[in-house]
Amino acid sequence: MLQVRERQHHSTKVLTLTGQFTHDTTTGIQAKILGAKEVGYQHVILDFSGISEIDVRGIGELLFWYHNRKPNFVQVSIVNPPTLIWNQLDLGHVSEFVQIFASQEEATWNKVSLA
Repeated sequence: MLQVRERQHHSTKVLTLTGQFTHDTTTGIQAKILGAKEVGYQHVILDFSGISEIDVRGIGELLFWYHNRKPNFVQVSIVNPPTLIWNQLDLGHVSEFVQIFASQEEATWNKVSLA
């Protein structure tokens, strides 16, 4: 099961995720990401600090989100992944599409210009 806690800070929405990040447990997160721009957010941060497991299909969802959100010009970043999860994200080449940061502060300081 995946638990999601939402916070807002200026033009950034933070989704703090806890549990297993798999294709079967991520229902609804895609809508939160894709709908972020519609309500004025420019950046969505996925806080992976509480993720205990991620599967190939879950990684595939991340790549799918990248392709779907690109026309919306909303930046998506992953922060705080545990080492094991970070390694799996690297193996799935997720960082080629979604920026991964060690902390939320680093992600907000390094926001990419979307102009």
